[in-house]
Amino acid sequence: MRNWIRVDFPIPVDDDEPSVSLAPNTSCHPQHAGSAAGSRRSHLAVLHVGHSDGRRAGALYATTNHRPLEAIPASLSLRSLKAIAARTSFPMKLARKFFELEMTVQDCDLDQYGVVNNTVYPSYIERAREELMSGLGMSRTSIACTGNAMALTELNIKYFTPLIKRGEKFVVRLSLGRIKGARISAEQFIERLPDRKLVVESTATIICFNRKHRPTRVWPELSSKLLDYFQED
Repeated sequence: MRNWIRVDFPIPVDDDEPSVSLAPNTSCHPQHAGSAAGSRRSHLAVLHVGHSDGRRAGALYATTNHRPLEAIPASLSLRSLKAIAARTSFPMKLARKFFELEMTVQDCDLDQYGVVNNTVYPSYIERAREELMSGLGMSRTSIACTGNAMALTELNIKYFTPLIKRGEKFVVRLSLGRIKGARISAEQFIERLPDRKLVVESTATIICFNRKHRPTRVWPELSSKLLDYFQED
């Protein structure tokens, strides 16, 4: 049974080693491209807990493209891992957990073809994000009261199948991608109910701004609440 926390981070290597990235969740290495002499290179490292990589249980391992790193006791808490990531500035990526919000198609969502218009799906996702943030005590209103702000800077959507009638039920599912600097990345899915057929797949980037409307590192309170919520049970 796979039971692991994943932490992806770049590890600088000597200039005389080839630069190769390890494809996620595989043991295959993609074709590497040459880079300018004297440039800094890095490898992707993945930390595994327990049985996830087939080695002995009870230790946390870091593996890179070329070699295993030192084993770390699995008794380390998630708080300890967060502290390690914070000290080393490694972006932390957690095992996937979702926030879910069930919704129903309204008449006003349908276009002249009788299906939910493509421009409506982002509003479904936005509503789910706001419900999540409000549940964490970090609603738009509470953030605005501090003089700070959050803004969506990137939204990518892929459509698979439409929602087609008033009253049709669906669920919006949100997962934390990573928190790095001023950015929060999220993965979002809309699934039809009750068969869970995929309707929309989306990724988003949200940036935190300070009172001077300049990008600022994700506020510690928000970062802590998101990490605590999306950590694996």
